[in-house]
Amino acid sequence: TRLALGGASYGYLYLRSLEDSLRALSQAGFTSIELTPVPPHLYTPGYGLFERRRLRQLFRALGTRCVSVNPSFTDLNLISTNTEIRDLTLRQLMANMELAHDLESPVLVVIPGRRNALIPTPDAEAVAVLEGQLERLLARAAPLGVRVALENSPYGFMQTSADLAALVERLDDAQLGIAFDCANAFMNEDPAAGVERIGRHLFIAHISDTWRHRWAHTSVGRGEVDFGRYADALRGLRFTGVTIYELVDGEDPDPRLAQDLDRLGRWGWTP
Repeated sequence: TRLALGGASYGYLYLRSLEDSLRALSQAGFTSIELTPVPPHLYTPGYGLFERRRLRQLFRALGTRCVSVNPSFTDLNLISTNTEIRDLTLRQLMANMELAHDLESPVLVVIPGRRNALIPTPDAEAVAVLEGQLERLLARAAPLGVRVALENSPYGFMQTSADLAALVERLDDAQLGIAFDCANAFMNEDPAAGVERIGRHLFIAHISDTWRHRWAHTSVGRGEVDFGRYADALRGLRFTGVTIYELVDGEDPDPRLAQDLDRLGRWGWTP
């Protein structure tokens, strides 16, 4: 069974303009693209209606579609103990949700937050803050027709499929699901088992290679991820969404994409 494969603009952040990044992904054969709105590519609060219209037209002209908007969470933190940072994060996520709507993208990817590794916010407090933030975000999601996909991350909070699935089931909102990243999961759990645990809550999947003891989002075959098992787990769910090849390692994706896509094709992923 074929698994739909998409590309990510993020890997080109310091190498190409956003427009040229989209062209490069299109030339590589991708028709589904995940957009990461972060400078120098794009600063969402300053991105007006004219720019959005032009970007939407470019997607169409290239024969591509924006399947997800995935902001960079380097500076954003939904559960920050600093109220200003927390409020700023929510405002920027609201703005990116509106951008997703304007680009006809059905999914906004959201990292649930991160905690101080030395003295982390206690679980109960962190989860309570996150739930309050998500309720505000989801109230805007339905009118815009955008779904929120919480992504597992290695930032010390909501790192596993079990954490995310429990939260999504507790909030029980049709607009809320999960973006599962095999590279982010790899140090904490078996990615294939994680997919099975998430089940029907999976909105979008991410793939890239990494190592057990060194986090990366690098080319297929460089690391230790078992992509065959991950693909089988997705097929076992009868997953019909898009898997994003999130090649983000500071190197130019272009010289590697043909070989990487050929390798992924052996497991059933095709653009």
